[in-house]
Amino acid sequence: MSKTFAKRIGFLQKRKDLSPEQFAAHWRGVHAVLCQRIPGLRRYAINIIDREANPTVPYDGFSELWFDSKEAHDAAFSGPEGVELLADIPNFVDKLTGVMVVEERFIWPNGD
Repeated sequence: MSKTFAKRIGFLQKRKDLSPEQFAAHWRGVHAVLCQRIPGLRRYAINIIDREANPTVPYDGFSELWFDSKEAHDAAFSGPEGVELLADIPNFVDKLTGVMVVEERFIWPNGD
């Protein structure tokens, strides 16, 4: 049986005053760098949606953050690195909808 993870998915709508390129540059160059400092974070991925190819999708992207447990997630976001990360969100995002899920892996490379 594969390991399950507590995973936070964040659905992002970019700030209206930013171009798609500015939004992506901040996410990659600032926010993702801050995110990599989060204690207990096992994996992190960003997914930028091509709005021209998907004009009816209400989001500009979504993030995926994997933790060993909900408790590890909560501890990470209550610490100084988590507080700093959350404070950066208004710098490039108008709306963030976050959900916690339990990921169940069925096909995954290397068996992790």
